[in-house]
Amino acid sequence: MSKKIFIFMITILFIGAVWAQNDSNITLNNVNFEIPSKYKGGEIDNNRYELNNEFSIECVDDNLEKHIGLWACEKEYEKNLTIGKHPVRYYCQYNQYVHDNQSHAYFASRDSIYEIVWTGNEITKEIEDMIRNTPPAQIDYDEFYYELDKSIDLYKKERTGKLNQEGEYNYLEAKYKSSPHTNEKQDDTHFKEILLTHYRK
Repeated sequence: MSKKIFIFMITILFIGAVWAQNDSNITLNNVNFEIPSKYKGGEIDNNRYELNNEFSIECVDDNLEKHIGLWACEKEYEKNLTIGKHPVRYYCQYNQYVHDNQSHAYFASRDSIYEIVWTGNEITKEIEDMIRNTPPAQIDYDEFYYELDKSIDLYKKERTGKLNQEGEYNYLEAKYKSSPHTNEKQDDTHFKEILLTHYRK
């Protein structure tokens, strides 16, 4: 084998290795995402890609109100915008668990809604490019924002309901503990019935 052929083969192998290292495409619910190099190395589990607490992408069709509700209620910044052919809603707030600002972008691609979460307080070019390079939204812009707002309202109602149930539970528990007990076994049974009737997690 001549020296030139040997060098050529080594070059081809090197280029192939570099391409493999830069290959960062993932597919979530039939939509392909090009992951920036700084967010590579994460894991995919159940239509969710995550890298520690720094970055994640997830299809949130199954439980949109759970994903968007908390951030919508406790947001410090919110904005509707368009990136490429995608309607986007952006939230930012300080997250005490990661000790940093955390951003959330909800956007439509094809007929699904996705959430991207990353550390920082602005939409960077890397995030914009990720959204822009996904297939265009098949969801109408007005319908997209309506679905988000409806999910937020559902979350608020559920949250208020749980707070009311917890308040009622605490009241019934205090009332039970302060009353005299003539039959301990019967009282315990009655109290369990109260919990089952008035308190649901």
